Amino acid sequence: MSTGTTTVGLVVKDGVVLATDTRVTSGFFVAHRKGKKLFPLSEYSAITIAGRVADAQTIIDLLKANIRYYHMSRGMPMDIISIARLASNFMFNYRWFPYVAQLIIAGVDKSGPHMFNVDLTGTMTEELVIATGSGSPVAYGILESEYNQYMNVEEAVKLAFKAVAAAIQRDIGSGDSIDVAYIKVGGRYVELTQDEKKPLYSQFIKQPY
Repeated sequence: MSTGTTTVGLVVKDGVVLATDTRVTSGFFVAHRKGKKLFPLSEYSAITIAGRVADAQTIIDLLKANIRYYHMSRGMPMDIISIARLASNFMFNYRWFPYVAQLIIAGVDKSGPHMFNVDLTGTMTEELVIATGSGSPVAYGILESEYNQYMNVEEAVKLAFKAVAAAIQRDIGSGDSIDVAYIKVGGRYVELTQDEKKPLYSQFIKQPY
């Protein structure tokens, strides 16, 4: 779904990486420059959103509540595919009056790192590389030329940041700043701080021509 944003997800040998821009748009109107599009769902899973913000936030709240309930009732974490399937079911059930959102759901469970793309009709696919939003054609140009599933999380963080940075410089619907997070095998959700991102900004955000 081509909306004014850029979100990116990567699966690599030791985890998953997600990155988004922070510009919130209504058409070509910039409604907010620091909108949040990357959220943890649990310690081991995360989601990015593109589309209508209120709809996406509703889905996030529903997923978080069900993930917690599953953990409390069964005493075990929900698999990533089950989280994605739950989101897919929500979207499919409301397809006649849809939640206008496209989701990347990623994380690490007992079977390893996984990532799923879920659209507003409930279609769900497992992918190794995903980009969504109006900046996705530019992001895919970077990802498809440089991605390798055997790279590590640190390398994937740089690549995801670079892909979103390229989209920011070439897509009017994307911009302002970049959020990046990762989940390593055996680890928890970690989002890069502003200080950790400074070297990446210096490396990948170029000055205007």
